[in-house]
Amino acid sequence: MKNTLNGVKVKIVALGKTGSNVINKMILNNIVKADFIAIDTEKLNLDSSKAPKKIFVSSITSFEAMEDLRKQTEKEFQNADMVFIIAEMGEKTGTLLSPAVAEIAKSMNILTVAIVSKPFDFENRNKIKLAKKGKERLKHFADTIIVIPYQRLNDLYVNLPIANIYEKGEKAFVTIVKGILDLIKKQGIVNLDFADIKSILQNSGKTVLGFGKADGEDRAKKAVEQALNTPLLERSIKGAGKILMNITSGNDIRLEEISQIATAVATSTENPDLFLAWGTVFEETEFENSEDFEQKGSCVKVYLIATDFRN
Repeated sequence: MKNTLNGVKVKIVALGKTGSNVINKMILNNIVKADFIAIDTEKLNLDSSKAPKKIFVSSITSFEAMEDLRKQTEKEFQNADMVFIIAEMGEKTGTLLSPAVAEIAKSMNILTVAIVSKPFDFENRNKIKLAKKGKERLKHFADTIIVIPYQRLNDLYVNLPIANIYEKGEKAFVTIVKGILDLIKKQGIVNLDFADIKSILQNSGKTVLGFGKADGEDRAKKAVEQALNTPLLERSIKGAGKILMNITSGNDIRLEEISQIATAVATSTENPDLFLAWGTVFEETEFENSEDFEQKGSCVKVYLIATDFRN
């Protein structure tokens, strides 16, 4: 059972250039435990990919090529419990192949999470149109779609060159995957199992996520406020029916801090019937000296995924 997280077999699929860049980051920094697959219509992108498994698609319009993709992908997805699809919407390969790959995963009854970026507002109209179409098609097959709006990143980092904005976008992809997979690594006081995660993400459609971190005084309050106001959110968590939450900290976290975080999240949804599943992960904060730790305590990170919106 190599490359499993507590017995859960995860596949991360990169589509197109952006997808490849993202999984290269994960592989080089050994960030997550999963099987990596790169799928592309460009041989050059596949050559620079660090993924152990590469699938070349000679043509998106040829039935034979797509049939070959299906066969190879089905073989790779054998025994998988969860598949992440990483793609840039508006980029031809990512946009056109992501629904096809999601459909294969879904037909094999695998939990399918698509993480896609949305083009900048100033981009070519055709690219924006293509991205919209691709996302609509993807909706039919992926259990969950998480969107990273590049425009929000641009508004956030006004003075950054465009290359750095893309870099921030790629980092956001990595953070999202890591946040979800951290929940499967049981090592806290409250553990979630894969069934909990599946029940929240399965057929959940539109998904919103937030992350925040803080140390020192009021660390829990500050971290949850950041998570609830994550600038990358396309909308607030108001109206969410289900929330998956990960609280990462050192083992000095107090129960009242966890309670404070959970209450703030539940209140923000304004939904009395909210189903909130949460887990904790222990990770010690590295400080230069012990006095810093005594002053600030460990860093508290809050990561949440909100789904099942009523409207």
